[in-house]
Amino acid sequence: MTIKSLSLITATLLFTTHTHANETLEPITIVSANKTTQSIQNTTSNVTVITAEEIEERGYQTVSQAINTVAGISVTNSGGLGQQTSFFVRGADSGKVLVLLDGMRLNDPSTTNGTALLDSLTTSNIEQIEIIKGGASSIWGSNASAGVINIITKEAKEGLHGSLALNYGSYHTKGTDADLSYTDEKITAQVLASYLKTDGFSALAPRSAEEDGYENRNYNIKFGYAIDTNNKLNLSYNRIKTETEYDDSFSADQADDDYSHATSDQSNISLNYLLTLDHYSATLQASKGDYDRDYFTTGFFGDGQNVYKSTLKEYALINAYDYKNGKAVLGLEYKDIDGFNQYNTFPESRSDYTNKAIYLSNIYDFNENTLLETNLRYDNYSEFDNKITYKIGLKHQYNSLDGLITSANYYTSYDAPSAYQLANTALGSFLKPSYTKGYDISTGYKELLTLTYFNNRVEDAIDYITDPVTFVGGYTNIDGRSKFAGLEIESAYTFSSFNLIFSANYTHLFDYEKEDGSDLIRRAEDTLNASLSYYTANDMQFGIDAQYIGDRMDTDGGFPVASEVSTGNYTIWNANFSTKIINDVDLSLHAKNIFDKEYQSSYGYATEGRSIYAKVKYSF
Repeated sequence: MTIKSLSLITATLLFTTHTHANETLEPITIVSANKTTQSIQNTTSNVTVITAEEIEERGYQTVSQAINTVAGISVTNSGGLGQQTSFFVRGADSGKVLVLLDGMRLNDPSTTNGTALLDSLTTSNIEQIEIIKGGASSIWGSNASAGVINIITKEAKEGLHGSLALNYGSYHTKGTDADLSYTDEKITAQVLASYLKTDGFSALAPRSAEEDGYENRNYNIKFGYAIDTNNKLNLSYNRIKTETEYDDSFSADQADDDYSHATSDQSNISLNYLLTLDHYSATLQASKGDYDRDYFTTGFFGDGQNVYKSTLKEYALINAYDYKNGKAVLGLEYKDIDGFNQYNTFPESRSDYTNKAIYLSNIYDFNENTLLETNLRYDNYSEFDNKITYKIGLKHQYNSLDGLITSANYYTSYDAPSAYQLANTALGSFLKPSYTKGYDISTGYKELLTLTYFNNRVEDAIDYITDPVTFVGGYTNIDGRSKFAGLEIESAYTFSSFNLIFSANYTHLFDYEKEDGSDLIRRAEDTLNASLSYYTANDMQFGIDAQYIGDRMDTDGGFPVASEVSTGNYTIWNANFSTKIINDVDLSLHAKNIFDKEYQSSYGYATEGRSIYAKVKYSF
């Protein structure tokens, strides 16, 4: 029997070797640190990788469920599957986190803060999720001041392969995932598709009120052609269509609102040309993202329809050169962003702008134990202030104690106004990007223990204000600094003699406050995640995991004055089981909230009760 190990435990940057029991795993490579493929060890950044195996074993249905167990990240939901999802990285909101799918940007410029809509991202067909925590604008530009989440779909294997999976579970949830791929020396072709539908439960509490269903269709196509050993072309296409029923908190029927619903249609396409020589590589990329969302609701003034549309076109050239002691990267980018919003027949709001950028990254090995990473980037915008950002990072491995590593990063980052904010500025306001200065310090001993302290300060944050006389509102830059500081502790250990793997992480936020010194809402002060997995000799796996959420404040949405309410201090337990039924056929069962805990992650909204989901998968 071989004990699965690191692939089932979230892998973090300080790991030096990937050996457990009698197994040595393949090195983990990432592409999110400097836009080129590199070992997870060859960066000073805080990087976490969630693998496809971990997603399968834990039964994560959505990307938000998967990242919710990572140290430093918390997620809140306004209901069940498909309902509005908010996520926070080291206390910063989702607009400060760049989300990529196979390198294509998913941040929607027509959203309030330019966030990616994680509620529509299911985990089917995902090979790996890379998470960089800490400012990364010096490589990725805007929307990366708190980090980057890079989602990579499955890659084709040599020959013809495929799989078909069927899912069924609580709330009449059903779905199917399918993929078919072929690759040889010249051609790579892959089609991935998934379908998910659920009757769901009421978005607004109580859970037992009128059901709010959800339907998700996802198509992913990849095609690659190797012109010769040095020249390759790659085409990627992804489309997500959703239909969601929800409860409008301003509707007369509240939790029994059976009218409010929404549709979304998001497509991303990318074409890459890759040139590879002995020590030099160049990637020329053109991509386009189209986002279209419609929200339908009814209220005192009658039916309403809110339309959000945006388009993002991007062109990039990435040059990478490997030299004796390191790697240098020179990148050029051009982006064209266009956003649109209209409520019923009211005047439309629209904005568009362009972004040109150049950046230089260098990774240098002083010796086999010490790594220096430096980045410098300049962004030019057509509609607001230009920005220069940089990063310097250092990582050292000690000979005196094998497995002991320390690292430190200092960085500057920024977040440009979203197209929506730019189209809806406060009277007399000219928006400029918010600016972040931050650092993190980490130390760790093998996988056993890793500690990270982070500290970020944000200037010129963008927020919505309302004139107290005219009641006319809009977005403007806020004076002062918002502060984020905290501690992350991670641990993993394999008990080889008992076929057990234990992992846990804990996050404490010291600061998560606004410019006026008051705490930001929906951030948990303390979060603890823990899991234990047991493997049998005949390929069975039993697992149990838990999440504790400490003090967390929200508002009750009252008008004209809202009151603070607590949504924290609870623990949720889940259980997992998987086995191989026959050759090429796997079965997995996932029980969630097994003690049927009543809790809310967003005030007033319902959460999932005790539930169970099953999946049967055939692969060839």
